[in-house]
Amino acid sequence: MSQSTVVSGLSSAVSARESVAAIPAKWLPWSRALWIFIALTSIVTFGGLLYLTRQFSDQLPPRIADGLSQLGWTNDGYFWFHATFMALSFVCYFAIGTFIYLVRPNDRMAWFASILLIAFGGEIAYPLTAEFIGKFTTAPLFFRAPYLVNNLFSWGFLGAFLALFPDGRFVPRWSRFVALFGFCFSFGFSIFPSQFGAPEGPFFAVVMAGALFLFGGSLYAQIWRYRHYSTRLQKQQTKWLIYGLALIVGFVFVITTAIYLFLPTQQVTPATYLLADLAYFLANLTFLFLPLSIGIAIVRYRLWDIDIIIRKTVTYTIVVALLLIVYFSIVILLQQIFATVTGLGGNEIITVISTLAIAALFVPLRNKIQDVIDKRFYRKKYDAQQVLQKFAETVRDETDIDKLTTELVNVVQETMQPKSVSVWLKADDGRQTTGNRQHATDDGG
Repeated sequence: MSQSTVVSGLSSAVSARESVAAIPAKWLPWSRALWIFIALTSIVTFGGLLYLTRQFSDQLPPRIADGLSQLGWTNDGYFWFHATFMALSFVCYFAIGTFIYLVRPNDRMAWFASILLIAFGGEIAYPLTAEFIGKFTTAPLFFRAPYLVNNLFSWGFLGAFLALFPDGRFVPRWSRFVALFGFCFSFGFSIFPSQFGAPEGPFFAVVMAGALFLFGGSLYAQIWRYRHYSTRLQKQQTKWLIYGLALIVGFVFVITTAIYLFLPTQQVTPATYLLADLAYFLANLTFLFLPLSIGIAIVRYRLWDIDIIIRKTVTYTIVVALLLIVYFSIVILLQQIFATVTGLGGNEIITVISTLAIAALFVPLRNKIQDVIDKRFYRKKYDAQQVLQKFAETVRDETDIDKLTTELVNVVQETMQPKSVSVWLKADDGRQTTGNRQHATDDGG
């Protein structure tokens, strides 16, 4: 086999993986019909959930009614609180899903993502109370049937989407079994919402193990694909998806932790129960990161450098967490010392001093953590920054043009790693002369 044949085969393989997986022409009418059907069921589902929320708000159970009375809310306020955020979630999912389909109507993965997001938009937001779920399970079939369709095309196919993203192939091959399990798991959730939504006894362990297998297997499949299969562009798309999922998990964990820390548990009142329900409802809105990350990954991932966004997110998350720990530690320690010395209670001056100390620590702590992250995870970028900083010092102190030219060539070669480097100097008489030319050994472009 000739070298040209091998190169041609490799090029065709790479281009096939980079190319858009188009829907065959004979299936286009059916794909459009299914997209329209899911879009209509999503609208009907959202309208049905909104109608049931209005009815539920007009005839609230005693527990929620007492909680509203203690908080000073009205039934209308309860309804509009949920209706506002339900509409926000629906519009976000539906608009991004529609935009993806309009931009790439013939791309199989874009079509799949569009249907997934539109189905999620109709069914993902509703009052998270046991009473409302019980009311929904007894609603007319006209309301429940579109919801079941949306649930199957959203949660049911989420595992398949995570296994196929971003090029529409099951990589690795065992990921198709994770996708099949995800569909069966979601189907059981749709048929038995009360048992899966609030599992008890041994069934709780079964549900948790199933969820762990589904999402853990999907995440591991994406990591394996990223390390062993994806091209450079596909890796950027995968980063966007994983970034969005990480934000969802992180915010849900933070909000859930805050509920347990700040809501009283010793004296549980109807208002406490109601606040917990409202907080869980708001935590569910963190799933809005899903359409945003998928939309950017499919359509606009070239416009933003995801590596910079990840670096900043990790840096500021660590900084904020450390500063919160330091802040509360300083406040508690100083308050105890002050109380021991003076015999009095807390003092506002201690809080002011702690706040000023945290403000002074923010910038140096952020720079230190950023430096550690760059050294550990972005070594190439960190080395390039060090080279540029060294060159800036050389330019400031060096006056020999030959040494400067040589140093410039070295900087370009180390930071950009081109095939060759040429420096053109303009002479006093207007002519251009080649001041230096070196060839790099790296094969990078």
